[in-house]
Amino acid sequence: MSSNKSSPHGNGSIRERAEALCELVREEAVASERQGRLTDNLVGALLQAGLFSILLPESIGGLGGTRRDLFDAAEVLGRADGSTGWCISLCNAVNFVAWRGLGAEGRAEVFGRGPVACWTRLIPDAVSTATPGGYRVSGNWTYGTASSFARWVVVTSVSKDADGRNVYRAYAVPKEDVEITEGTWDTLGLRATSSVDYIIADKFVPAHRTYEFFSEGLAATGPLSAMESVWLNQVGLTAFASGVGQRALSEFIASAPKTKRIAAPGFQSEDHIVQSGVGELEGRLSAARSHYRELVTRQDEIVAQGKPAGPALRSELSLAAQTLARAAKDTALFAYEHSGASVVYASSPIQRCVRDLLTGLKHAGFSPSILARVGRNRLGLPPAPPTL
Repeated sequence: MSSNKSSPHGNGSIRERAEALCELVREEAVASERQGRLTDNLVGALLQAGLFSILLPESIGGLGGTRRDLFDAAEVLGRADGSTGWCISLCNAVNFVAWRGLGAEGRAEVFGRGPVACWTRLIPDAVSTATPGGYRVSGNWTYGTASSFARWVVVTSVSKDADGRNVYRAYAVPKEDVEITEGTWDTLGLRATSSVDYIIADKFVPAHRTYEFFSEGLAATGPLSAMESVWLNQVGLTAFASGVGQRALSEFIASAPKTKRIAAPGFQSEDHIVQSGVGELEGRLSAARSHYRELVTRQDEIVAQGKPAGPALRSELSLAAQTLARAAKDTALFAYEHSGASVVYASSPIQRCVRDLLTGLKHAGFSPSILARVGRNRLGLPPAPPTL
């Protein structure tokens, strides 16, 4: 399956759309980080290019892309700036999950008025009470990535059905019904993602902006399961890590022939430790990236048939995602360790890569427990129950 799908607007492939904005992303990166959110200029360009709507169908103004397209776009933009790649990943996943779940009336309200971005937190801890025509919803949340520009938030609650299964309900809430708690995103990295705390205080959500879904399973149409949403989110987040790792390596390779460390002979590029490190890390990144993209392509082919990926492929994807993310982190740390003293300044692209990766890889999608799950599978043990 090709990842070079042309956009419906005739402006090249989805990857080419992302590449066309990289210069702007780099230009706005410092201002975005200082503001704690992507700049209005950058957000407008991303919305206009449809890059928050990669997975949405062309019939509603989306780009009709695949998971492989999402990976490529998030990687390209993550290489230009980590916070931008992170927002692309999260917003695309939430947009697609909401579109799949909502009915015609809900889709029209959320997606029917031009390009839009949504945000969420997957933890199902909303408090809701059924009321005539819908639900009253309340809750306090953290990690509101993209809340500075997204127009809708999707929150979820969980209950048990008669068979004891988890039944989730999602609620699409307009931003005007959300209290944003400014100043709560003071972090090591990903500073421009505006991942602030937020509150919904007893707001009415009409029934057409809600839908039910379950823990597991995948249908050709209808809502994605909770775990399928997690696996979708993994694609873009892994792409973010890959892009940032590549950026750190490229910045280091560009600076090494011009940088001479104090008390060391010659330039960095002449040091055999640097030479072997660059060769090894570039090889690790390249191999891990190729393997992960191949698996995502295989997943696209299966999903296109309306089938679930299956536990074996999911296990491979999880392991490949961890491997690529760890290679990206090791690459960024190597670049930082062997750079000149100027890397300590916040304006250093390499320092920003390190900060963004160390922050992003604290996401639950990169938990070391995932490797334990893969190990259980390889050792023939029964799978641990999902914790979402």
